[in-house]
Amino acid sequence: MGRPGLVGMQLLVLQPTPFCNINCRYCYLPSRNDRGRMSAETLEAVGARVVSSPLFGDGTTVVWHAGEPLVLSPDWYRDAVRILEISGGRTVARQSFQTNATLINDAWLDHLGSPGVSVGVSLDGPEDLHDLNRRDRRGRGTFRATMSGIGKLNARRIPFHIISVITAASLDRPQEVARALVDAGPTSIGLNLEEIDGTNESSSLLQSESQDRVRRFLDGFLDVLDSEPDAPVLREAEALRNLLGAMKSGKRACSQENVPGAIVSVDMKGEISTYSPELMGVDAPRFNGFKFGNVHDIHDLSDVFLGRAFLACHRQIAVGVSKCARSCAHFPLCGGGSPSNKFGETGRLDCTETAFCRLSVKTVLDHLADRLAGPVSRRVAR
Repeated sequence: MGRPGLVGMQLLVLQPTPFCNINCRYCYLPSRNDRGRMSAETLEAVGARVVSSPLFGDGTTVVWHAGEPLVLSPDWYRDAVRILEISGGRTVARQSFQTNATLINDAWLDHLGSPGVSVGVSLDGPEDLHDLNRRDRRGRGTFRATMSGIGKLNARRIPFHIISVITAASLDRPQEVARALVDAGPTSIGLNLEEIDGTNESSSLLQSESQDRVRRFLDGFLDVLDSEPDAPVLREAEALRNLLGAMKSGKRACSQENVPGAIVSVDMKGEISTYSPELMGVDAPRFNGFKFGNVHDIHDLSDVFLGRAFLACHRQIAVGVSKCARSCAHFPLCGGGSPSNKFGETGRLDCTETAFCRLSVKTVLDHLADRLAGPVSRRVAR
Protein backbone atom coordinates (compact mmCIF):
# COMPACT_ATOMS: atom_id res chain seq x y z
CA MET A 1 0.00 0.00 0.00
CA GLY A 2 1.41 3.39 -0.92
CA ARG A 3 1.68 6.37 1.30
CA PRO A 4 -1.73 7.96 2.09
CA GLY A 5 -2.42 11.47 0.88
CA LEU A 6 -0.84 13.98 3.25
CA VAL A 7 -1.48 17.66 3.87
CA GLY A 8 0.64 20.43 5.29
CA MET A 9 1.36 20.15 9.00
CA GLN A 10 -0.91 22.52 10.89
CA LEU A 11 0.22 21.62 14.41
CA LEU A 12 3.43 20.10 15.75
CA VAL A 13 2.58 19.07 19.31
CA LEU A 14 5.73 18.63 21.38
CA GLN A 15 5.75 17.22 24.91
CA PRO A 16 8.44 19.10 26.83
CA THR A 17 7.52 17.13 29.98
CA PRO A 18 4.66 14.80 30.96
CA PHE A 19 4.55 16.35 34.44
CA CYS A 20 1.69 18.55 35.59
CA ASN A 21 1.68 20.46 38.85
CA ILE A 22 -2.09 19.93 39.27
CA ASN A 23 -4.32 16.86 38.98
CA CYS A 24 -7.53 17.49 37.04
CA ARG A 25 -10.15 14.79 37.43
CA TYR A 26 -11.00 14.63 33.73
CA CYS A 27 -7.44 14.78 32.35
CA TYR A 28 -6.73 12.41 29.45
CA LEU A 29 -2.93 12.42 29.79
CA PRO A 30 -0.92 9.49 31.21
CA SER A 31 2.32 9.75 33.22
CA ARG A 32 1.50 13.09 34.85
CA ASN A 33 3.88 12.25 37.73
CA ASP A 34 6.87 11.88 35.40
CA ARG A 35 9.22 14.85 35.88
CA GLY A 36 11.38 13.97 32.88
CA ARG A 37 11.95 16.47 30.12
CA MET A 38 12.70 16.28 26.40
CA SER A 39 16.46 16.07 25.98
CA ALA A 40 18.59 18.25 23.74
CA GLU A 41 19.37 15.14 21.66
CA THR A 42 15.66 14.49 21.13
CA LEU A 43 15.00 18.13 20.26
CA GLU A 44 17.84 17.98 17.73
CA ALA A 45 16.31 14.85 16.19
CA VAL A 46 12.86 16.50 16.08
CA GLY A 47 14.41 19.37 14.17
CA ALA A 48 16.31 17.13 11.77
CA ARG A 49 13.43 14.70 11.11
CA VAL A 50 10.25 16.75 11.59
CA VAL A 51 10.91 20.50 11.38
CA SER A 52 12.99 19.88 8.26
CA SER A 53 10.12 17.94 6.64
CA PRO A 54 8.31 19.43 3.63
CA LEU A 55 5.12 19.05 5.69
CA PHE A 56 6.35 21.69 8.15
CA GLY A 57 5.82 25.21 6.87
CA ASP A 58 5.48 28.86 7.83
CA GLY A 59 1.90 28.22 8.96
CA THR A 60 2.82 25.36 11.30
CA THR A 61 2.36 26.10 14.99
CA VAL A 62 4.58 24.37 17.52
CA VAL A 63 2.31 23.55 20.46
CA TRP A 64 4.02 22.87 23.78
CA HIS A 65 1.57 20.56 25.51
CA ALA A 66 0.85 17.10 27.01
CA GLY A 67 1.81 18.16 30.53
CA GLU A 68 1.95 21.62 32.11
CA PRO A 69 4.49 23.41 29.89
CA LEU A 70 5.23 26.18 32.40
CA VAL A 71 6.79 23.62 34.75
CA LEU A 72 9.96 24.19 32.72
CA SER A 73 11.62 27.60 32.49
CA PRO A 74 11.36 30.11 29.65
CA ASP A 75 15.11 29.64 29.12
CA TRP A 76 14.49 25.95 28.42
CA TYR A 77 12.08 26.88 25.62
CA ARG A 78 14.39 29.50 24.15
CA ASP A 79 17.14 26.88 24.00
CA ALA A 80 14.69 24.29 22.62
CA VAL A 81 13.57 26.56 19.77
CA ARG A 82 17.18 27.41 18.94
CA ILE A 83 17.97 23.68 18.70
CA LEU A 84 14.90 23.01 16.53
CA GLU A 85 15.79 25.84 14.18
CA ILE A 86 19.46 24.95 13.81
CA SER A 87 18.85 21.24 13.29
CA GLY A 88 15.72 21.79 11.16
CA GLY A 89 17.22 24.49 8.98
CA ARG A 90 14.20 26.80 9.24
CA THR A 91 12.54 29.30 11.55
CA VAL A 92 9.95 28.31 14.12
CA ALA A 93 7.68 31.32 13.68
CA ARG A 94 4.66 30.27 15.71
CA GLN A 95 4.46 28.78 19.20
CA SER A 96 1.53 28.13 21.51
CA PHE A 97 1.34 27.33 25.21
CA GLN A 98 -1.77 25.90 26.87
CA THR A 99 -1.43 26.42 30.62
CA ASN A 100 -3.30 26.30 33.91
CA ALA A 101 -1.67 29.73 34.56
CA THR A 102 -0.75 28.90 38.16
CA LEU A 103 3.01 29.22 37.51
CA ILE A 104 3.06 32.52 35.61
CA ASN A 105 5.75 34.89 36.89
CA ASP A 106 7.67 37.86 35.47
CA ALA A 107 10.05 35.68 33.49
CA TRP A 108 7.13 33.85 31.92
CA LEU A 109 5.35 37.11 31.16
CA ASP A 110 8.40 38.28 29.22
CA HIS A 111 8.36 35.07 27.19
CA LEU A 112 4.60 34.86 26.61
CA GLY A 113 4.64 38.44 25.37
CA SER A 114 7.24 37.65 22.71
CA PRO A 115 6.37 37.88 18.98
CA GLY A 116 4.91 34.68 17.56
CA VAL A 117 3.97 33.26 20.97
CA SER A 118 0.32 32.69 21.90
CA VAL A 119 -1.13 31.46 25.16
CA GLY A 120 -4.31 29.73 26.23
CA VAL A 121 -5.53 29.38 29.80
CA SER A 122 -7.73 26.62 31.19
CA LEU A 123 -10.56 28.06 33.29
CA ASP A 124 -13.84 26.26 34.00
CA GLY A 125 -15.95 29.14 35.32
CA PRO A 126 -16.62 30.50 38.82
CA GLU A 127 -14.52 29.29 41.73
CA ASP A 128 -16.65 26.37 42.92
CA LEU A 129 -17.12 24.91 39.41
CA HIS A 130 -13.46 25.36 38.52
CA ASP A 131 -12.29 23.80 41.77
CA LEU A 132 -14.68 20.87 41.44
CA ASN A 133 -12.34 19.19 38.96
CA ARG A 134 -9.21 21.31 38.65
CA ARG A 135 -7.39 20.57 41.90
CA ASP A 136 -3.77 20.53 42.95
CA ARG A 137 -1.93 17.43 44.09
CA ARG A 138 -3.11 17.94 47.68
CA GLY A 139 -6.74 18.08 46.57
CA ARG A 140 -7.05 21.84 46.91
CA GLY A 141 -8.77 24.07 44.36
CA THR A 142 -6.64 25.98 41.86
CA PHE A 143 -9.04 28.81 40.92
CA ARG A 144 -7.29 31.54 42.88
CA ALA A 145 -3.86 30.62 41.55
CA THR A 146 -5.22 30.51 37.99
CA MET A 147 -6.89 33.90 38.41
CA SER A 148 -3.65 35.32 39.79
CA GLY A 149 -1.90 34.21 36.60
CA ILE A 150 -4.69 35.68 34.46
CA GLY A 151 -4.39 38.95 36.35
CA LYS A 152 -0.69 39.09 35.52
CA LEU A 153 -1.40 38.49 31.82
CA ASN A 154 -3.97 41.27 31.82
CA ALA A 155 -1.65 43.65 33.67
CA ARG A 156 0.94 43.15 30.92
CA ARG A 157 -1.77 43.32 28.23
CA ILE A 158 -0.77 39.92 26.90
CA PRO A 159 -3.72 38.51 24.92
CA PHE A 160 -4.88 35.00 25.74
CA HIS A 161 -7.74 32.68 24.95
CA ILE A 162 -9.65 30.50 27.41
CA ILE A 163 -10.58 26.85 27.09
CA SER A 164 -13.32 25.81 29.50
CA VAL A 165 -14.31 22.21 30.18
CA ILE A 166 -18.08 21.96 30.54
CA THR A 167 -19.33 19.19 32.82
CA ALA A 168 -22.81 18.23 33.99
CA ALA A 169 -22.36 20.54 36.97
CA SER A 170 -21.79 23.47 34.60
CA LEU A 171 -24.90 22.97 32.49
CA ASP A 172 -27.35 24.42 35.03
CA ARG A 173 -25.31 27.61 35.46
CA PRO A 174 -24.64 29.03 31.99
CA GLN A 175 -24.83 32.69 32.96
CA GLU A 176 -22.42 32.25 35.86
CA VAL A 177 -19.95 30.33 33.69
CA ALA A 178 -20.16 32.92 30.93
CA ARG A 179 -19.81 35.83 33.34
CA ALA A 180 -16.70 34.32 34.95
CA LEU A 181 -15.05 33.65 31.60
CA VAL A 182 -15.90 37.04 30.09
CA ASP A 183 -14.72 38.89 33.20
CA ALA A 184 -11.34 37.12 32.94
CA GLY A 185 -10.67 39.20 29.81
CA PRO A 186 -9.79 36.68 27.06
CA THR A 187 -9.86 37.39 23.33
CA SER A 188 -11.83 34.19 22.69
CA ILE A 189 -13.49 31.34 24.55
CA GLY A 190 -13.65 27.66 23.59
CA LEU A 191 -16.10 25.29 25.24
CA ASN A 192 -14.84 21.72 25.58
CA LEU A 193 -17.71 19.44 26.56
CA GLU A 194 -16.35 16.75 28.88
CA GLU A 195 -15.38 13.78 26.75
CA ILE A 196 -14.03 10.25 26.85
CA ASP A 197 -10.56 10.00 25.35
CA GLY A 198 -7.00 9.15 26.33
CA THR A 199 -6.92 7.88 29.90
CA ASN A 200 -10.22 9.60 30.79
CA GLU A 201 -12.73 6.75 30.60
CA SER A 202 -15.89 8.51 31.78
CA SER A 203 -17.92 11.65 31.24
CA SER A 204 -20.65 13.28 33.29
CA LEU A 205 -22.49 14.17 30.06
CA LEU A 206 -23.64 10.70 28.99
CA GLN A 207 -27.17 11.00 30.40
CA SER A 208 -30.03 10.91 27.90
CA GLU A 209 -31.12 14.46 28.73
CA SER A 210 -27.68 15.98 28.14
CA GLN A 211 -28.54 17.25 24.64
CA ASP A 212 -31.44 19.36 25.91
CA ARG A 213 -29.33 20.62 28.79
CA VAL A 214 -26.52 21.59 26.40
CA ARG A 215 -28.98 23.56 24.27
CA ARG A 216 -30.27 25.45 27.31
CA PHE A 217 -26.70 26.06 28.45
CA LEU A 218 -25.78 27.55 25.06
CA ASP A 219 -28.77 29.88 25.14
CA GLY A 220 -27.90 31.20 28.58
CA PHE A 221 -24.20 31.47 27.72
CA LEU A 222 -24.81 33.33 24.47
CA ASP A 223 -27.30 35.67 26.15
CA VAL A 224 -24.48 36.89 28.39
CA LEU A 225 -22.06 37.30 25.46
CA ASP A 226 -24.72 39.16 23.50
CA SER A 227 -25.13 41.64 26.35
CA GLU A 228 -21.45 42.61 26.14
CA PRO A 229 -20.48 44.88 23.24
CA ASP A 230 -16.82 43.86 23.47
CA ALA A 231 -17.31 40.25 24.56
CA PRO A 232 -14.76 37.64 23.44
CA VAL A 233 -15.47 35.57 20.34
CA LEU A 234 -16.96 32.14 20.98
CA ARG A 235 -14.74 29.59 19.21
CA GLU A 236 -17.65 27.34 18.27
CA ALA A 237 -19.60 30.23 16.73
CA GLU A 238 -16.57 31.36 14.76
CA ALA A 239 -16.02 27.78 13.55
CA LEU A 240 -19.62 27.56 12.36
CA ARG A 241 -19.34 30.87 10.54
CA ASN A 242 -16.19 29.67 8.77
CA LEU A 243 -17.75 26.31 7.92
CA LEU A 244 -20.85 27.89 6.42
CA GLY A 245 -18.70 30.25 4.40
CA ALA A 246 -16.62 27.35 3.10
CA MET A 247 -19.72 25.36 2.18
CA LYS A 248 -21.09 28.29 0.17
CA SER A 249 -17.91 28.25 -1.90
CA GLY A 250 -18.21 24.51 -2.48
CA LYS A 251 -15.53 23.36 -0.04
CA ARG A 252 -15.94 20.31 2.21
CA ALA A 253 -15.05 20.36 5.89
CA CYS A 254 -11.85 18.52 6.73
CA SER A 255 -10.98 17.52 10.27
CA GLN A 256 -7.30 17.90 11.06
CA GLU A 257 -7.70 15.02 13.54
CA ASN A 258 -8.43 12.39 10.89
CA VAL A 259 -6.04 13.59 8.18
CA PRO A 260 -2.53 12.08 8.41
CA GLY A 261 0.18 14.66 8.95
CA ALA A 262 -2.10 17.58 9.73
CA ILE A 263 -1.20 17.14 13.39
CA VAL A 264 2.10 15.52 14.32
CA SER A 265 2.78 14.76 17.97
CA VAL A 266 6.16 13.91 19.49
CA ASP A 267 6.42 12.81 23.10
CA MET A 268 9.25 13.46 25.53
CA LYS A 269 11.21 10.39 24.35
CA GLY A 270 10.80 11.11 20.66
CA GLU A 271 7.89 8.78 19.86
CA ILE A 272 5.87 10.11 16.91
CA SER A 273 2.12 10.02 16.38
CA THR A 274 -0.40 11.71 14.12
CA TYR A 275 -4.17 12.22 14.06
CA SER A 276 -5.68 13.15 17.46
CA PRO A 277 -2.91 14.04 19.96
CA GLU A 278 -4.95 12.33 22.71
CA LEU A 279 -4.26 8.94 21.08
CA MET A 280 -0.57 9.00 21.97
CA GLY A 281 0.19 6.24 24.50
CA VAL A 282 -3.33 4.77 24.64
CA ASP A 283 -3.39 1.01 25.25
CA ALA A 284 -3.80 -0.24 21.67
CA PRO A 285 -1.37 -3.07 20.80
CA ARG A 286 -2.61 -3.38 17.21
CA PHE A 287 -1.57 0.21 16.59
CA ASN A 288 1.51 0.13 18.85
CA GLY A 289 -0.11 2.59 21.24
CA PHE A 290 -0.45 4.96 18.27
CA LYS A 291 3.33 5.41 18.29
CA PHE A 292 4.34 5.18 14.65
CA GLY A 293 8.08 5.76 14.87
CA ASN A 294 10.78 7.52 16.87
CA VAL A 295 12.77 10.56 15.82
CA HIS A 296 15.97 8.76 16.84
CA ASP A 297 15.30 5.79 14.54
CA ILE A 298 13.80 7.16 11.32
CA HIS A 299 15.56 8.65 8.33
CA ASP A 300 12.89 11.30 7.74
CA LEU A 301 9.25 11.90 8.64
CA SER A 302 7.93 10.06 5.59
CA ASP A 303 9.11 6.76 7.16
CA VAL A 304 6.36 7.13 9.78
CA PHE A 305 3.63 6.96 7.12
CA LEU A 306 4.85 3.64 5.74
CA GLY A 307 4.96 1.65 8.98
CA ARG A 308 2.64 -1.27 9.71
CA ALA A 309 1.01 0.25 12.80
CA PHE A 310 0.32 3.54 11.04
CA LEU A 311 -1.16 1.89 7.94
CA ALA A 312 -3.45 -0.30 10.06
CA CYS A 313 -4.60 2.80 11.92
CA HIS A 314 -5.01 4.79 8.71
CA ARG A 315 -7.17 2.09 7.11
CA GLN A 316 -9.58 2.00 10.07
CA ILE A 317 -9.82 5.78 10.30
CA ALA A 318 -10.48 6.03 6.55
CA VAL A 319 -13.27 3.44 6.80
CA GLY A 320 -14.86 5.37 9.67
CA VAL A 321 -14.68 8.65 7.77
CA SER A 322 -16.22 6.99 4.71
CA LYS A 323 -19.09 5.62 6.82
CA CYS A 324 -19.67 9.06 8.30
CA ALA A 325 -19.76 10.58 4.81
CA ARG A 326 -22.42 8.10 3.69
CA SER A 327 -24.62 8.14 6.76
CA CYS A 328 -24.47 11.56 8.45
CA ALA A 329 -25.99 14.84 7.34
CA HIS A 330 -23.47 16.68 9.52
CA PHE A 331 -20.47 15.32 7.63
CA PRO A 332 -20.01 18.54 5.59
CA LEU A 333 -19.61 20.39 8.91
CA CYS A 334 -17.28 18.02 10.78
CA GLY A 335 -15.39 15.99 8.18
CA GLY A 336 -15.83 12.64 9.88
CA GLY A 337 -15.25 12.96 13.59
CA SER A 338 -12.38 12.58 16.04
CA PRO A 339 -10.48 9.26 16.11
CA SER A 340 -9.63 9.71 19.80
CA ASN A 341 -13.29 9.92 20.76
CA LYS A 342 -14.22 7.00 18.56
CA PHE A 343 -11.50 4.83 20.05
CA GLY A 344 -12.11 6.03 23.61
CA GLU A 345 -15.82 5.28 23.47
CA THR A 346 -15.86 2.11 21.33
CA GLY A 347 -12.31 0.75 21.11
CA ARG A 348 -12.51 1.12 17.33
CA LEU A 349 -11.62 3.72 14.72
CA ASP A 350 -13.95 2.58 11.94
CA CYS A 351 -17.23 3.54 13.65
CA THR A 352 -19.41 6.59 13.13
CA GLU A 353 -21.42 8.55 15.71
CA THR A 354 -20.14 8.94 19.26
CA ALA A 355 -21.55 10.64 22.34
CA PHE A 356 -18.97 13.38 21.79
CA CYS A 357 -20.24 13.80 18.23
CA ARG A 358 -23.87 14.03 19.32
CA LEU A 359 -23.12 16.72 21.89
CA SER A 360 -20.13 18.71 20.66
CA VAL A 361 -20.88 18.61 16.94
CA LYS A 362 -24.53 17.92 16.21
CA THR A 363 -26.14 19.56 19.24
CA VAL A 364 -23.81 22.55 19.46
CA LEU A 365 -23.63 23.37 15.75
CA ASP A 366 -27.35 22.78 15.16
CA HIS A 367 -28.29 25.02 18.05
CA LEU A 368 -25.90 27.76 17.02
CA ALA A 369 -27.31 27.54 13.50
CA ASP A 370 -30.84 27.87 14.90
CA ARG A 371 -29.85 31.06 16.70
CA LEU A 372 -28.29 32.34 13.53
CA ALA A 373 -31.54 31.79 11.66
CA GLY A 374 -33.70 33.22 14.47
CA PRO A 375 -32.97 36.18 16.77
CA VAL A 376 -29.45 36.90 15.61
CA SER A 377 -26.70 36.40 18.15
CA ARG A 378 -23.98 38.97 17.56
CA ARG A 379 -21.38 36.42 18.62
CA VAL A 380 -22.46 34.06 15.83
CA ALA A 381 -23.20 36.61 13.17
CA ARG A 382 -20.17 38.82 13.30
